[in-house]
Parts: sequence; C-alpha cells; structure tokens
Amino acid sequence: MNMQIDDTPQIPLGLGYALAENTGALKYFSELSSEKQRQIIDRTNEMSSRAEIRAFVRNMTGLSNVI
Repeated sequence: MNMQIDDTPQIPLGLGYALAENTGALKYFSELSSEKQRQIIDRTNEMSSRAEIRAFVRNMTGLSNVI
C-alpha cells in the first residue's frame, strides 16, 4: 500500500535526477502548487528518454504559460 501524509505528488526517479542537476528548475518546481507539480510529473511520465526529461527540465522555468 502506498500512503502519503500530504497531497504533495511523488517525484519519479528520472524527473528527480533531472531536477537535482538543475537547481533553478528544482527551486521553480518546489515553489509550484501540488496541482502544477502533478501536471509536470504527468508530462514527464509520457516522455520516453532521459534526455527528453532533462531537456524539459532545462526549459522548465519558461513553462509557466504552458502548464
């Protein structure tokens, strides 16, 4: 059983690694609402490669109008 204490979404491993490599994107992601974080997680779950996720994260701070 997967229990969460709050409504913060769990970050998948690939996205977590990409965020750890980019402190600006990590700061941006951590300041988003849980709903916006979930939207980003859902988008990255559709990506098929690590390079694609890293590119997405690299451009994340410019995504505020997209998400």
